[in-house]
Amino acid sequence: MDRFPKLLAIDDDPIWLEQIPMIFEDECEVVCAKSIDEGLSVLDSQFFDIILLDLNFDGDDRTGLDVFRKISATDNSADVIVISGETRPDRLVQIMNAGITQFIPKPSSSDRIRNAVRDVIRKRETRFRAFNLAATSAQGKGSVHLIGSSPAMIKLKEEIAFVVSSGAKDILLIGETGTGKEVVARTIASMADPARRFVPIHCGAISDGLAESELFGHVKGAFTGADKERASAFEVVGGGFVFLDEIGEMPLNQQAKLLRVLQERKVQRVGSCEERPVSFRCISATNANLTKAIDEKKFREDLFYRVAKYQIKIPSLKERDEDIPELIHYFLSLNVGKATRGITDEALALLESYSWPGNVRQLQSIVEIMASRCIDGLIREKDVCQVIPEFAAHFTDGRVKTFLGKKGAALIMAEKKQFQIALMQARGNKGEAARLLDISRATFYRRVKELGITTPYKQRINENRVEN
Repeated sequence: MDRFPKLLAIDDDPIWLEQIPMIFEDECEVVCAKSIDEGLSVLDSQFFDIILLDLNFDGDDRTGLDVFRKISATDNSADVIVISGETRPDRLVQIMNAGITQFIPKPSSSDRIRNAVRDVIRKRETRFRAFNLAATSAQGKGSVHLIGSSPAMIKLKEEIAFVVSSGAKDILLIGETGTGKEVVARTIASMADPARRFVPIHCGAISDGLAESELFGHVKGAFTGADKERASAFEVVGGGFVFLDEIGEMPLNQQAKLLRVLQERKVQRVGSCEERPVSFRCISATNANLTKAIDEKKFREDLFYRVAKYQIKIPSLKERDEDIPELIHYFLSLNVGKATRGITDEALALLESYSWPGNVRQLQSIVEIMASRCIDGLIREKDVCQVIPEFAAHFTDGRVKTFLGKKGAALIMAEKKQFQIALMQARGNKGEAARLLDISRATFYRRVKELGITTPYKQRINENRVEN
């Protein structure tokens, strides 16, 4: 980001609010609001990247969820982190299912809050980078993008840059189905040729009888139906790139003719005795093991050495799973006409844990299906389970709710332990314990009651003495 992120804290605890600007002194531009009305007023007049939101406000029937719904309706690009002492499991499930970015129990350390905000900022940068790339793609102009910044993608981009700078004319792309071989080919073409001349030929889809005409062109009257001349792909491209997709599926007799074109840079149209000089660069792609195909006499060895003067291996998605969040946000941004506002961290975690046998193509298809099906525009765990059957057996709607309930219980127990430790350190002095936890006395007394911490410190000391 080229500016400090703007952060709004809405909380009725004045002591806590005083700490927020100090926690984010050199990282965020901070605005504080001590009531729901003040927070809503600020939201009406300013844009915020991140909002720290309490749930319960003394003397107000409204809750932080009401504020969150207002935020979602007017500015769904803001990330909301709920920081609250809420303890009821049913309320915690409601909070987590509402679509908030993160929940942190009170009291919490400054470091934990700061790290949570930093994590959100990193995720926002990933999300908006994907959005900007999607916006560029939507404008057309032949734009292609390689999404991701994992080590595998960095290496791939370096290899592409080398191929472009070296002026290589014959390149072979090797990768599993769905890894984006054509995207890489178009990227090379767009970088090496300002005119972006690019003619794709799917070698496996061309029948043996039509291959010559498709690849090499024909003269009028060369065969039945040839009522006019047709230029070959190598002529049409005019110095640009011919992309031979799935070259490993090309019939053997056509491989021999292709080899001659690649060697001589000349093409002979079907029905003509004339050889025409052609200027082109060739990118071939395959998901097959061409070395094995050569051993099985299904692919010509001399053609392999011709098309593979420079080889680039496209990583599978499982080799670069760090890129999955950015890819998902990119595909969601491309989802024109759908009001998809995001995806929960839990749903993202599920998608990151999947093996993706169909690679990026499968991921794009899954994201598009989820975006079209989700009702409120937010993709959740249950949406992932509906489109990936492997997860359905482990995450039914009931189990997801139970899981969230257990997670909420764990949060409550962790908070209860914090309060008990503070009371022990303060030797039963509740005012001192509140100071140690950096919260007001009123908040401390309310939370002690809600958490069920009723045993006085002195009574616990006496109990321990009796036991000893």
